[in-house]
Amino acid sequence: MRRALALAALVAMAGCREEPLEPLGAEETAELQARTYNFQVYPGARFLEAQTDVLRRAHFVMLPDAVEAPPMAMYETEAPVDEVARWYASAYGYSEVAEDDVNEFSSVRPPAYFTSGDLAADAAAILPILEKLGLELSVDRISGTWNGAHIAPREEFPRVTLQRPYVDFVNDRPVDRTLILMVRE
Repeated sequence: MRRALALAALVAMAGCREEPLEPLGAEETAELQARTYNFQVYPGARFLEAQTDVLRRAHFVMLPDAVEAPPMAMYETEAPVDEVARWYASAYGYSEVAEDDVNEFSSVRPPAYFTSGDLAADAAAILPILEKLGLELSVDRISGTWNGAHIAPREEFPRVTLQRPYVDFVNDRPVDRTLILMVRE
C-alpha cells in the first residue's frame, strides 16, 4: 500500500512540472545503458550511437522472429587493442588474454583471447544485411587485416568484442581506432 501511495505521489509531482522534460542526450543514454546492463566502458571510449542503432536493427534482419534486440552498445577508442583487451580481461577477473582461441589442454576456448581477420572479406560478408537496412558500403576501398580480441561474458557482464581497424558501416569508411562492441546475452 505504501509503495502504491509513493508511486502515485511521484507521478503527481512529475505531472506538476511547468517545463517539459528534455530528452536524454546520446552520452546520457549510453551512460544510463552502461549502468543498467553493467557494461564496463573503457575509460575515455566514445559511444557510437548511430552504429549501435544500425546494429540493433541488423539483429531483426538476421532474426526476423525476434521480439526485441539484446542490450548492446558500440564504443571506440584511440587505445591499442592489446591494451583494451587486457583492461577488459582484468575487469572481468580473467588472468590473461590468450594469444589465440586454441586451448592446448581442452576444446574449450579461453575466456579472453586475441584474434584477427581480413577487413575486406568481413565487410563483404555483411553486405546483404546492410542492403536490407538501406545502407551502402564501398568494399573496394577496404583492405588489410584487423586485430581484435574476444572477452567471454560473465553472469554479470556482457560479451566484449574488440577490433582495430574497423569498418564504419554508417559513414562507409574504414576507421583506424579500436572498436568495442558489447552485447548482453
